[in-house]
Amino acid sequence: MAESSIERIKELDKERARLLDSAKKEALSRAEQAVADLNALGFAYRLVNSIGRAKTPRASRGGTRTIKDKVCPVCDFKTKPPHDRRAHRFSKAKKRPFTAAELKEKGYVRV
Repeated sequence: MAESSIERIKELDKERARLLDSAKKEALSRAEQAVADLNALGFAYRLVNSIGRAKTPRASRGGTRTIKDKVCPVCDFKTKPPHDRRAHRFSKAKKRPFTAAELKEKGYVRV
């Protein structure tokens, strides 16, 4: 019983793959025809497979924002390790310089 069930599942997987392939070919031919019709009307369209495309510049910013070792514009003093205006982002009140207790809690030392 178990052998026949496994074999049946494999057959269904093969059939599914075959049906998916034929559906993809049909949809692709319709899309190519639509693009050809648009191009015939004077528009410049092309059909592109988006798999493997590079990320947009906005999505691939990783690592471009670094904290510079200079005076924080909110606190008006430097700390070690350095921090900037973004460190004050989640302040409950209006952005204000860190207190001594907050500096200690965040691991900053005033320089």
